[in-house]
Amino acid sequence: MRTGIVQVGKLHELPLIKVIGAGSFEHCFSLRHYCDNLIQGGSERLLVDLAECTYLDSTFLGTLAGPALKLRKKGGVVQVTGSSRRVLESIRTLGLDRLFECVENVAPYDAVDLHPLESGVCHKEMTGELLLQAHRSLLECDPRNAPKFQDLVSYLGAEVVPADRREAG
Repeated sequence: MRTGIVQVGKLHELPLIKVIGAGSFEHCFSLRHYCDNLIQGGSERLLVDLAECTYLDSTFLGTLAGPALKLRKKGGVVQVTGSSRRVLESIRTLGLDRLFECVENVAPYDAVDLHPLESGVCHKEMTGELLLQAHRSLLECDPRNAPKFQDLVSYLGAEVVPADRREAG
């Protein structure tokens, strides 16, 4: 499967993430960093435009779920718009439809104002940690995800050296 494009920017001061094609693991490092910076900067809402998205893998969805969980604790929200039937089914299957706020229509915006989010795996040793965090978020979102991801989370939990211990060593 070809990796898609993830673009970021603002829509009337609202942070916007637009996924074109497939949203996959390869975007997750940059996506997590981008969302963490937004939340640390005080953003309480984030809009994710999936109108041109064809597929989202579980790591990408789990990476989006992490900021959504953080925002919910602060009274904020991740809003999702424009999902195709296939993408919406992935969101529902993982119980994320109860975490994300689905928005029917978004005012048209100029894609020229968006810029691509970097893709690619930045630090090989962080891959397991990213997978672990994303799938833990999916377990936190909906306990019905346990049969799908608990074995992966258990395995990664035993194998992954957290960043703080890696840096100390």
